[in-house]
Amino acid sequence: MSLPQVEAAVEDLRHAHRELLGVVDSLSDSDWERYVPYGDWTVKDMVAHAIGDMSPSGAGLIHAGVLTPEFIESTSRVFDVRARNASIVEERRRYTKEDLRQLLFESHDAMIEYALILNESNLPVLAYAVPMGPEYEIKVEDWLWHGYHDRQHADDIRRAVEMDWQPEKLTFLPEIDAQIGLVQRYREGLLRAIYSVADDAWDEPATPGGWTYKQDLAHIASNDLRPQTRLRAILGEAGDEETAAILRTDEWNQARVDERRDWSVRRLVDDLAANRHQTLKLLSRLQPDHLSATIAFGSGDKVSLTDYVGHIGRHDAMHAGHLVPASRARRFAIRTQ
Repeated sequence: MSLPQVEAAVEDLRHAHRELLGVVDSLSDSDWERYVPYGDWTVKDMVAHAIGDMSPSGAGLIHAGVLTPEFIESTSRVFDVRARNASIVEERRRYTKEDLRQLLFESHDAMIEYALILNESNLPVLAYAVPMGPEYEIKVEDWLWHGYHDRQHADDIRRAVEMDWQPEKLTFLPEIDAQIGLVQRYREGLLRAIYSVADDAWDEPATPGGWTYKQDLAHIASNDLRPQTRLRAILGEAGDEETAAILRTDEWNQARVDERRDWSVRRLVDDLAANRHQTLKLLSRLQPDHLSATIAFGSGDKVSLTDYVGHIGRHDAMHAGHLVPASRARRFAIRTQ
C-alpha cells in the first residue's frame, strides 16, 4: 500500500494540476503571447516551464538511492535551477500550444507513479532535512507536495492576462549583480512556501499572541517598501522623514500590515511581486559612486550597500521558514499523528 502522506500529496497535486489546466484551457490564442509580469517569458513560455522535465523528480531520486544528508546539504548550497529551466523553455519554443497543452496534461504522470510506490522503507529518507536558506528548512517529504508549483504558475498566468506587461531589461553593477542571484533564489523559495500553505491556515496565529500567517504574508508583501526607501535616499529621492519612519521598525511594520488587513492572499502575492520588481528597478539605477553608501537599521547597526542587498534575500528566506508549519504537508502530518 502507498504511504498515507504520499497519497495526500498526490491528491493535492492532482487538484492543483486540474486548476492549472483549467486556467490554460481558458486562454485565448492571443493570451498565449502575453508576457508574464515581471519577467520576460510569455504565457506560452510559462506553460512550457510548468510542464517541467516530466521526470519522476524527487520520488525518482529516492528510488535511485542517491539521497544522503550530505548529498542534499552540498547540493542545496550550489544548485541553481534557473539555467535548466531556461534551457527547457528555450527548447520548447518550437512546440505548438496544442503540443504544450498535451504535455502539461501528462507532466506529472511519472512523478505520481514513482511516488505511489514509496513504502515504509523510504521513511528515513523522507525525513531528511533540506536547507533552503537562513532559518528555512523543509524535508524530502515536502518534495512530494508539488502542487505549490502548479498553483504558483496558475496565478502567474492569471496575472499575465490581467495586466499589460512588457519586459524591461535591468542591468546591475557587478558588485550588486553578485548578490542578485541569491536574492532571486531565496524569493523562489519564499514563493514555494507561500503556495504550500494550506487554505484554511492563513487566519491561524503564526506565533502565540503574534500575527496570523496572513498578516505575516502582508508584512512580507510590503517589506520591499523599506529597501526602496533606503535606495531612493541613496539616489537623493527620499527625505529625512521617510528614512526616519522606517527606523521605527515595529511601528512601521504594523502600519503596513494594518493597511492590508482586508486584502486577499492573491492580492498580497500580487503586491509582493510588484514591490520586488520596483526594488530591482532601483538597484539597477545605482552607479559606482553609490557603492560607498552604508545602510542603518533601527537597531543602530550599519552594513555596506552590497551586504544590504544580500539582507533583502535573507529576509525572504527567514519568513519562508515561518510559513512552513502552515504547509499542507505539516498540517497533514499533525492530523495523522
